[in-house]
Amino acid sequence: MGPTTAALAAATAPVVRSAHVEPGDLEMGGLIDAIYDAGFDTQRWPDVCARIARRIGAQHVNLTMVRSESAFPLDDWAGIDAPFAHSYAQHYGGFDPLLPQVRRWPAGTLVTDTMLRPQASHERSTFVQEWVRPQHFYTVAFANVLREDDMAGVFGALRHETRFFSADELDAMRALLPHLRNALRVQRHTARATVSHDEGGTAPADALDALAHGVLIVDADARILFANRAATAQLARANGLRSEQATLAAATAAATQALRGLIERAAGRDARGRTGGAMLIARQPPDEPLQALVSPLGTHRHAGIAHGACSGMVMLIVIDPQSSRRGVETRLVSLFGLTPAEARVACEVGKGLNPKDVAEALQVLPSTVRTHLHHVFAKTATRRQAELMRLIAQIAIARGD
Repeated sequence: MGPTTAALAAATAPVVRSAHVEPGDLEMGGLIDAIYDAGFDTQRWPDVCARIARRIGAQHVNLTMVRSESAFPLDDWAGIDAPFAHSYAQHYGGFDPLLPQVRRWPAGTLVTDTMLRPQASHERSTFVQEWVRPQHFYTVAFANVLREDDMAGVFGALRHETRFFSADELDAMRALLPHLRNALRVQRHTARATVSHDEGGTAPADALDALAHGVLIVDADARILFANRAATAQLARANGLRSEQATLAAATAAATQALRGLIERAAGRDARGRTGGAMLIARQPPDEPLQALVSPLGTHRHAGIAHGACSGMVMLIVIDPQSSRRGVETRLVSLFGLTPAEARVACEVGKGLNPKDVAEALQVLPSTVRTHLHHVFAKTATRRQAELMRLIAQIAIARGD
């Protein structure tokens, strides 16, 4: 079993200590909003980690980026004192059966110490007896959030309380993983872009244009200050979202009012403070609704916006569930070793089709689809269609063209 905790300061920087958990009632929707806020404002990660910890009943949560092959540092992890971090680096890390392996798992994999080996033998191990128990760790959960280039995003939840994570708590963690991944990817893209921008380049807008999801920056009056390539295409189609004299609007007056209400609240016009939100934006049948995530932006500079301070500005991430996933088949082959045929089946299943419909779409036998799907589940460490659909959505965040 490995320890957990700390928060992300920057995607390529050392971890930042997370706030200690205080009691509180959390709503998943608000928590997801906060995750996307942190993707653009790294100072928000400590609070996000503390909120996740409260939701899943952990004492500490860690989210950090580490290099795939480097030593796993614990020096800055909350909940681990310096002498234990030193002894882990010098000796006990070699006995840890869980934490060092996280970086090599497929992105989206969540494992607890109880899943790794029989609890009795685990409890008797040298690592647990001499390093874990003296720190009063009872159980942990780890996940590989992101694998990109030579970096891995690692999520960890540490519990002192003498009970294991419940099915509901594990489901909550799994539900948050794709949002954490998206936020980390946005953060990594914009961090790289900021460096190029400071050197006189145009990489900030290019980085956001590489995202498959629409990204919009608007002011409190819903005036559009920035739209990436995907958002520009969404506005051009005028199906669900549109631009009225450079101001963001939805398909109906009621939907426009609701959307602008979320924007005003995120911009700080609500006396209750700046908070994010989310809504579905209906489109003409048979198109599915767009998913709009609305988040307040801080006062720091943002890529591609030449308006100085960002106080009162709002970010919208607009997800089109039907958008083409160009390049996803290639990524499935590269990431998980799928054959081209298996990747095609995975993408069709990722659209929500059942095996019979997939067989008709690909003009193959249903038995062939079932065989490929069995291999896909095994290679991607997924167990059912819903998990595979989430995985497909996660790796489709960036454009493939």
